[in-house]
Amino acid sequence: MRYLTGLVILIAASMACSRTNDRAVASATPTSPTTTVAETSIAYVGGVSGPMDVLFPGRDQSFLFRNNLETKYATSLGRTPAPSYVDREGEVVWMQEYIRYRVNGCDHTTALSRVMTQIDGGAAGGVCSAPPEGVVNFPSRADIFDARRALETKYQQMGRSQTTTTVDAEGSAVWITEYLRYRTNGCSHAEAEAKVFSQIDGGPVPPTCVVACSYVLNPAGINTGTAASSQVFEIRPASGSTEACVWTAVSRASWLTFTAAQSPGSGFFVFPFNIDQNTGADRTGFIDVSWQGGGARYQVNQQGANFQAGFTMTDSFRSGSTPTDECWFRSSSTPCSFTATSNLPGPGAYTYKWSATYSYGTQKTLTQESTSPTFAFTDACGLAGSAADGPANELIVTLQITDSLGNTIFVQSGQGGQPPLRVRLFTC
Repeated sequence: MRYLTGLVILIAASMACSRTNDRAVASATPTSPTTTVAETSIAYVGGVSGPMDVLFPGRDQSFLFRNNLETKYATSLGRTPAPSYVDREGEVVWMQEYIRYRVNGCDHTTALSRVMTQIDGGAAGGVCSAPPEGVVNFPSRADIFDARRALETKYQQMGRSQTTTTVDAEGSAVWITEYLRYRTNGCSHAEAEAKVFSQIDGGPVPPTCVVACSYVLNPAGINTGTAASSQVFEIRPASGSTEACVWTAVSRASWLTFTAAQSPGSGFFVFPFNIDQNTGADRTGFIDVSWQGGGARYQVNQQGANFQAGFTMTDSFRSGSTPTDECWFRSSSTPCSFTATSNLPGPGAYTYKWSATYSYGTQKTLTQESTSPTFAFTDACGLAGSAADGPANELIVTLQITDSLGNTIFVQSGQGGQPPLRVRLFTC
């Protein structure tokens, strides 16, 4: 068997643009893979312990590789089955977990201890540090073999029955590690498996799939409340990237802003940006960072405001104080009155900015801006366009309310639960 020396890992640029969180917790059965806990909102960089974690393939793909490795040893190499206490699934799950800790700053003893804790049903411990920029070193072959031997001993101590496998423990440790090296360097499952199998067949070590220029965003996004805020994220050259090429940032939402001087840029950069206050429904926006040959997206999920506002109209000559959706011009001076309500949180007086528009012989627009929640205008009967049956014309009323903290909400007749309004034009 051809064994590797000096295994190293580079963070995969093409995979980093769409990282997801597969944060693990212990399974009910100690030899099963750690399970996935679904994020309720932002999907961050994946792994056992969140955004600092190097991205690994899904365990289903790693397990598929391990099964195909079994077939490779049995058919191509003609290896004879031998007993093992560790089943294939447990082997690939816990070796991947061990390697995950190692490439994220944990030493051999710490990584092995945290894996054993999970096997015993405990919670997954955090990774130890962020992976460094540039090359990320894989554990030594001696450490990998020791981890595999410790896993064998652990399963035996738990009283597991032996299974048979054509892949010896040393071979599985080496080739699982090599498969993961390719996967975390931008290779697909098929590419990584082909590169490993070519080595098993005696070929040279193929190159990884890392592109020359690539970046990752850290973190991949943020969940935020309704208030305006200033935030930052990092634009980081991906591990293995050989060029600090130019990148360009573009906001895809008017409420996500940054200064023009920040883009374009190159290399590592802490990117500041501003989130405007949200006075409407929940919303999601993006800042796209692109470079030659690739791109990444920063996602902002902002909660909607629970602000509410509305107004009612009354025609005191016809309906008294009862709200109505029609104001009838039947006298020489008919009043149309409006009263607003709102729950904006700012203390002190609100500012109300009213506008009423309708057609009566000509287009009429009446406005008022004050701290009063009431607004009224009057008009007369018998003008151009009036008739005995009181033809109805559309009345459009808009209201903007602003509190002392700058919170603003906009209301318009016929929209957002407000009824459409009309004026009726009678002869005198």
